[in-house]
Amino acid sequence: MNKKERARQIILYAVYITSVCCLQVTFPHVFGFFGRTCDLMLVFVVLSGYLFGTIDGIVVGLLVGMLRDYFSGPVITGMNNAPVAVLGIGLLAFLYVGILSSILFRTRFRRKYTLGLVQVAMVSAMYYSLGHILSWLYLKMSRNIASYHSIRYILLSSIFPQILVNVIAAIPILLLLRFVGPYKKGIKSGLVDGYSVEDRRWQKI
Repeated sequence: MNKKERARQIILYAVYITSVCCLQVTFPHVFGFFGRTCDLMLVFVVLSGYLFGTIDGIVVGLLVGMLRDYFSGPVITGMNNAPVAVLGIGLLAFLYVGILSSILFRTRFRRKYTLGLVQVAMVSAMYYSLGHILSWLYLKMSRNIASYHSIRYILLSSIFPQILVNVIAAIPILLLLRFVGPYKKGIKSGLVDGYSVEDRRWQKI
């Protein structure tokens, strides 16, 4: 990759990351459907890792996760019942999302664009299911819970609608990454037949 292509990649990634984070935080209701808000940050990390490989997934996941912690990091109740912001959770979570997205479907299906939407649905399901499990465990251990949401509510009013709105949001983001960049023609030159040099390292772990 020459200097011009590298500069183009950095600039476009900076614009994309800043845009998805600011849009999600500043105008959450504009990008909402069925009572749920599109998780633009999660969708962008998933598609970046899926389309462009492990290194891109890691870098984008770290940057978006850091901004997610800064803008809307989780808050827990401290020892004196005062709210305490927890930093680093979003960063770690999105780091693993970027890695997972870069290796899921890789061996058997390669990187077909239509499967990017399936990837978004699957990762969203895992991400929000784990979120409900961790929330239940935290409330149970802190003894601040009398009852939690029912399985029916979690599935039908939380996880499924969120998956649907994320897949809808993924369509324009996928087209943007495909036809605008960060790589020309939506293809990373280091990826050969759906693989990259850094991706192959994960097969040996």
